[in-house]
Amino acid sequence: MTNIARLTYNAAAELLSGSIGKAHFHEVAFSGGGRGHKSNVKHAAAARYLHGNPLNDMYGRLATTREVYQEKGDQYDQRGGTIPPGHYLCVYTPNHKTFRECVFLSPQADAFAIRSPFSMFPIPHHRSGFFIHGHGPKGSDGCIVLANESRRTLLNHTIRDFPGSVVLEVKHVSYMLPAERGISGDERLA
Repeated sequence: MTNIARLTYNAAAELLSGSIGKAHFHEVAFSGGGRGHKSNVKHAAAARYLHGNPLNDMYGRLATTREVYQEKGDQYDQRGGTIPPGHYLCVYTPNHKTFRECVFLSPQADAFAIRSPFSMFPIPHHRSGFFIHGHGPKGSDGCIVLANESRRTLLNHTIRDFPGSVVLEVKHVSYMLPAERGISGDERLA
């Protein structure tokens, strides 16, 4: 029998909670729209799109908001939204090239598209995974950033040392329906 620990990320409440073995978590955590950035942002492209701007806050909280980043000019045209709803397998990553020690969130079957009673078709998103990572100069475009860095480190090590699987359920996520985004049925299928 496999040990399975369960965490929940409530996107609307910005709260990550649950237990892994004997460790309990009830943490403020951010996802999308540049939230979770370092308070002294020096990265100009990130600073223009930080939370506090009502329009960016609105779109940054929608799981259907794509990140549009111009690498050549080091500029955001749009910050990405929250992590989409569903289940994710938490995989400890000791040395990611950008985030260093972090947790990779591998989407399970129900996390590859948003299913809504108000849409005939699943609403796809185009990311192959997300991370729980630390504060950075840019903040989050879908990944989860814990407000307390020492608690994030504890979470990393607890996931690393847990003798089984850790599954994160993401819920209470806002999104735009395809009709609201002006997407036709043909585009959804592409």
